[in-house]
Amino acid sequence: WTFTTDYTPDGAGWQRTTKLQLIKDTADVYKNVYSKRALDYNTDCGPGMSVGNMTVKEQALVKTACSAAATVWFVVWMNPFAVLCFNLIITCFCLLESRSTMTEGKDVIRLLQQFVCLLVFLIMGMYVTIYAAGVSVHLASAFMAFFAATLLALVVYTSNEVRPEILAQAAQDSTFAKNMVKAFKSDWIRAVGVGSSNVLIPFMLGVDMARQLVRRLKGSTKHVGKFTDSGQAFVNGLAVWNWNSIFTKVVILGEIFGVMVLGGKFTYIFFSWLNELLAGIDLGIILVLVFAVGCVMFLLPMVPGSAVYLFAGIVIGKQAQQTIGFWPGVFVGSMVGLLAKLCACVGQYSIGYKLGQSIAVQKMIGVDTVPTRAIELILNKRGMDLGKVAIFVGGPDWPTSVTCGILNLNIPQMLLGTLPVYIASIAPQTLVGALITKEADGNATLWSTITTACTGVAAVSQAAACLVATRAIIQTIELEGEELAKERPEHAKVAELTAKQADFVKKYAEVESWTGPDAMSARRKATISLAAWLQLLAGFLLASDFVLMEPVCFRKFAVNDSIGRDLNGNALNVIIVPLGVLALSIWAFASGLHYFHGKDLTRLARKKLAADGE
Repeated sequence: WTFTTDYTPDGAGWQRTTKLQLIKDTADVYKNVYSKRALDYNTDCGPGMSVGNMTVKEQALVKTACSAAATVWFVVWMNPFAVLCFNLIITCFCLLESRSTMTEGKDVIRLLQQFVCLLVFLIMGMYVTIYAAGVSVHLASAFMAFFAATLLALVVYTSNEVRPEILAQAAQDSTFAKNMVKAFKSDWIRAVGVGSSNVLIPFMLGVDMARQLVRRLKGSTKHVGKFTDSGQAFVNGLAVWNWNSIFTKVVILGEIFGVMVLGGKFTYIFFSWLNELLAGIDLGIILVLVFAVGCVMFLLPMVPGSAVYLFAGIVIGKQAQQTIGFWPGVFVGSMVGLLAKLCACVGQYSIGYKLGQSIAVQKMIGVDTVPTRAIELILNKRGMDLGKVAIFVGGPDWPTSVTCGILNLNIPQMLLGTLPVYIASIAPQTLVGALITKEADGNATLWSTITTACTGVAAVSQAAACLVATRAIIQTIELEGEELAKERPEHAKVAELTAKQADFVKKYAEVESWTGPDAMSARRKATISLAAWLQLLAGFLLASDFVLMEPVCFRKFAVNDSIGRDLNGNALNVIIVPLGVLALSIWAFASGLHYFHGKDLTRLARKKLAADGE
């Protein structure tokens, strides 16, 4: 409907007349989208807009209102196509569901494999979305809402479909299922569940209590407890969880999310400043500087590779239009990005190789565990193996190359497997950066549409590569699980360190006990509980920028924006007062509580260990 129906006399599809007709049909939106006065597209939002006597702040507000209005008519126009895509997803899901009974072990194993693949795909999609906000905030918001909602639906569906007894049976017949059972019982998975459902847990318990009350009044149950049978089983399960460990991991996940958000925001601000600084410099000098800056930025864990590629496209693409031309500039910029990526991979590998000399680091990444060994087996394959390429393309830049260094993999083979990232990520995002510089000409709408499309393609491509990589790891575990689980001489020191730390780990488990005669004090429970819930609150506030029409914590800021024009000359103005300051303060305070709580428990565990030694 979207691409075949004639919306204008000039025909179907997206073109300039389509945009003008949409603007004309949504004139009332422009009249009401700005609270202070009615807007007119031609004078306030179009290419010929007049700022008049408006202050910088008012210009920013009008620009935001115009973007909101444009979002309305574009979503309306795209809605039939979006509905088609949604129905297609539901159809595929129903088709797969119709072929499974969930009463046999093989069906459960298949469902678990699909669950893990989709889980990694959605999490990677959310990771990529955070950095896509540097180009298109609206696109990032749509992706974040989609990935988050799908993730919640996936977890709820899988937990309802897989019965514990069938899962236990499948674990006896499959190495993968056995590892999955172990993973599902880990505190990390429970922390993800608590973090994603949080307020839904007491809500569901309240609903279950209401159901039980109604059943008792009707006389349809003999159970006399506050909860139904299934609800009581759920409560009993929660009672034996290690809540200190779970709350600690909830805080850690919140800290990682906060660092990613802050890293992405201030990386784009830095590149924006650098973009203005390099304006007017000779193209040859720009190529050298972009390469050098890219190599350095790649070595910082919180800097996304996409920001480097966008920066290269904007700076080189803009300067190339005045010398060698637009498309040659895009090609040169993408090659500079690829060269910086490959050099940075060697630098990241060197960091990992140095860190890998520490037995504690080897133990931390689990070199003696089946999943890590499966990844190592895939990455050691020569040539352009699909699973190997998917890991290098889909994995986060810094952790992937650093892990290769820790595992002491072959550098040329690592670089060979990294080359396809040029097609999946570097070229599209460099093109996006270059297209941003063309949005000021007469075809701004066309270039903006292509920019958004390329950003979406790059984001989905990286998430899809991560999906393929996960599938390859699962198959490797299934086929080689028993061999990978065997002890290896080169990991003997890791086993020795594990055994050496066993007494301390045991004492730490005692001091972090949540229930029983040796349970933690109420003060310690309150400290880590408060840290977890504050971290969740901060996370909600920070994440709201990706799902609300207007941000509440950070102002919209892209690589091609200006610190002087859009932030009044102060980079810190990207933080919105008061909610942005409040969210960051809560995040920092919760992180501080976590740090001091961890130190307190470590001190207590060592004290008890020393007392037992005496």
